[in-house]
Amino acid sequence: MNVFTRGLSQTFSPKNVIRELITLRFFDYIMLLVMLVAQVAAYIATDAFDLISNLSLVVGIFTILNLILMNRGRLTNYLWGTIGTIFWWIIALQSHLIGDIFSQTFYLIMQFVGIYFWQKNLDDFEGGSGEVAPRKITAKIASLAILAFVVIYGIVLATSHGLHGQQIFLDATLLPLGILSMILMTYGYRSQWLGWILIDSINVIIWFNNWNSGIHGGSSALGMFVLQITMLLNCIYGTYLWFSKKPE
Repeated sequence: MNVFTRGLSQTFSPKNVIRELITLRFFDYIMLLVMLVAQVAAYIATDAFDLISNLSLVVGIFTILNLILMNRGRLTNYLWGTIGTIFWWIIALQSHLIGDIFSQTFYLIMQFVGIYFWQKNLDDFEGGSGEVAPRKITAKIASLAILAFVVIYGIVLATSHGLHGQQIFLDATLLPLGILSMILMTYGYRSQWLGWILIDSINVIIWFNNWNSGIHGGSSALGMFVLQITMLLNCIYGTYLWFSKKPE
């Protein structure tokens, strides 16, 4: 069985999914509970059980599970990430967020690329903790990442302007940051978390504006706004976990 097939089997195996969920640390469960309660509370508080609200709740639950497992370097995070990304793409489409649509399309593809490389990482460290080992970024890779961000941002900004997207200067940052963070995540670089912190901070602003303005979801956008806040808090926790581990 090749690496990718083995990775798919492990990621979508019900037995492995349950095992990786029940072997988390105590504080992981505290984070999971707080994030889920906040998400459900936001859903109920909107009192607007429309399509966007319902999708936001689904996205929130699956994304939270994805993040908690990603914090610990668990392969099955990609199961929850795949499902969450599909529903998030639908929300971005409904909200006319062009940059976010591009980002979620890229994320969906990268879920499967990530499965391959994380499984390969686990194979290379067979007999270890069952968690992906973090890597330290080099100055050369960091410089290339910054250059790539500038180029992709310019392209997405021009495209969003031409398609009459919403909040284009903020929205256009999501794809380049997402591409770079996802690639760094795929290869196990701990610097990915700096990108996720920026993405979540920007998304907090975008979804607050959507909620506050009453357009493209209005009160229904509250669920996505709360999700972004919990994701940002989780990123800070994930950053601590990955940077506290000894890199390769």
